[in-house]
This record gives sequence, structure tokens and C-alpha cells, in this order.
Amino acid sequence: MCSNNIHLIDSDSKLKEFCETLTQCTENDFVSVDTEFTRVKSFFPGLNLIQICIKNDTYLIDTMASINTDVFFKTFTSLKSTVLFYSAREDLEILSYKARLCGLNRLLPQRIVDIQLLLSFLNLSFSQGLQSAISDYLKIELPKDQTLSDWERRPLTKAQIEYAANDVLYLEALYHKIMKHCENEDKRYRWFEMAMEDFKNESSYMPKADETYKSVSGAGALNPKALNVLKELCTYRYNYAIEHDEALNRVITGKALCPLSRMNSVNEKSLIKANMKFGAIRAHGKMIVEWHAKARKVQPDEKLALPFDYFACNRDYEKPYKRLRHILRTVAKEQGICEQIICNKQNCNDYFYKLHYKETPELLKGWYKECIGQIDNEALFAE
Repeated sequence: MCSNNIHLIDSDSKLKEFCETLTQCTENDFVSVDTEFTRVKSFFPGLNLIQICIKNDTYLIDTMASINTDVFFKTFTSLKSTVLFYSAREDLEILSYKARLCGLNRLLPQRIVDIQLLLSFLNLSFSQGLQSAISDYLKIELPKDQTLSDWERRPLTKAQIEYAANDVLYLEALYHKIMKHCENEDKRYRWFEMAMEDFKNESSYMPKADETYKSVSGAGALNPKALNVLKELCTYRYNYAIEHDEALNRVITGKALCPLSRMNSVNEKSLIKANMKFGAIRAHGKMIVEWHAKARKVQPDEKLALPFDYFACNRDYEKPYKRLRHILRTVAKEQGICEQIICNKQNCNDYFYKLHYKETPELLKGWYKECIGQIDNEALFAE
């Protein structure tokens, strides 16, 4: 099933006309949005298509056509309507990135709802796919045959156009159906709105190159010398990826970073032992060998900040981690939200990391604090 009112926008005149329609949307209206993009080889996502639905009319903005999308982003970011997404993280990231390229101060609309996240706050499901949610709540079965479609190829096929339109056509109906599970003045919806504000801020965040090592999985198990090497390698990798718009894993595979950091010296053959991909070795092997040699010569920083998973790799924190997870699961059950929202690796790592540096953990801020309350640290670390 698909709307018959599909408008393909592939010229400046059509885009200008659509933006006039978008401008007429009020704060009582709902605007449903999705994107199709490519990010396999590049650092920055390549935007292929923007899908928008307003009152059962769907508009497909062909961003690969010869059109100036600046006028769209100026209009879109000024919207006062409720803007609906489903699984919004990557959509918000690419839209805020494109808005920044337009020189805009406001990168996203004011009122954004991620329906997938809302389902989690209402304890209905966690990370449920769109087709599954539409089937469960609207009893509509959507085709999945274009999930892995090539969205860079032109012209778009009829099947692609209908698939893209379906991604936004049912979002408003789905939202209203789900909101029936939300009680009047439901505190969970207030927490969801607060979480969406954090979500918007995170989507436009870009880490500093010399801090990217902190997020590498397994970095917490490295000794100080290897950790310093890791920092240098990650800095080289991140700066190169941005400068050449190349995906990080195509420069140095993420799984290879820690093994490389432990090695005293490397050559192109030993890169294979470090789990480097053959394509990356062919393209960047010599450069990575040079990076590694430079990294080994850098004077180690004895006060280098610990990686985020340091405490997860520390046996002394095994019991505190288990106790914290137990507390968070209990709170989630009592508050009627999906436990994965609060009890996840990122939040647990952040909690002990911030305590170590005498900072306030995310779990003790904003909506988390309202939901969880205080955490007894003495009980966490009790023998």
C-alpha cells in the first residue's frame, strides 16, 4: 500500500514550491521525515533522498539532482510543527551536518519525535523496526524488498519510490496509535521529551581528533605505553578520514587499533596479524607503518585520560558494575520503561569514568536523575 500523492522534487522550481507548502505548516501539524543515504566508503554521509509526508502527501527530494537545497534546510530548521522520525539518530546526524554546511545556526527543527525511542520509553518495545511496528500497531504489511537498494542510482525505480514514500506515509498514524498507551501527564513522556533534546545535541557533535581513542573498544585493557600509541594512531586516522572524506574503517579497521598499539614495530605484513583488511593495507599500509613509527617515538603522557571502557576491563570493578546494572534494571521495571534505555554499556562506563574524574555522571543528570534518583556509591563498592 502506498499514497497516490507522491511528488518527486528534482528541480529548483519544484523545491521552492514545496518549501512554500512547508512554510504553511503550523505548530499543530505533523511533518514526517526520513532519509536515504550512503556511508560505506565516506566519512561524511552522502545524502541521496529526503522523504517528507504532510497530511498524506509525500514529497521525495532528490538531493542528487542539480538543485540547491539551501532553501529547504532554511525552511526545515525553522519548522514549528512536530517533526516525526523513526530511528532518528543517523537521520538527525546527516540533516544537521547538511544544515551546518549551509551556514545555519539552528541545525534541526525545535520539536522532534523519534517514534522508535518513544516505544522504548513506554516499555512497548526496544529497537523495533519500522515495518514491524506498522504491522503490529496499524495492521499494515509493507514490502521489504528495497531495504538494501542502491539509492545512488538514477533514475529511481517505481519500487524504490513507493518504498521511500511508505517510510514516512504512516508515521503520523503510528504516532497517534502509540500515544494511546501514554497516560495523561505521563512522566515517561516528559522524560522522553528531555531525552530527545539530548538526542538532538548529540547528533551534531563531532569529537576532537585527539580524544577519539577513548571510545575504542578494548582500549581499557592497554598498558600506558600502548594507550599513548593508540591515541596517536586514532588522531592520525581521524584527521586523515576527515581530510579525504574516507570512512574510518577503510583507513584502519577498528578491530586492528588495539593490536597495532601493542606492537613494538610494524611492517605491511604484520598489519595482517593485527586484523587489518587487505584493501586498507593496499591503500594505506605504508602510511600506517609511518604513523606507527611516529607514535612509538612520542613521549608518553603519564596523565593521559583513561579510555571510557577502562573500568569495564578492570576486575576490581566487576562487582560494582553488576550492582549498578541490577539497580538500573530494577528502576526500569518500577518506572515502566525498557531497561536498555538506562542499563547499557555506555551509561555504565560513563558512570564509573565520571566518578573517577570527580564529575557528574549522565545517570545523575536531567531525566535520568528524575527517573533513577540517587545511587548509593558506598553500596556499589562494598566488599
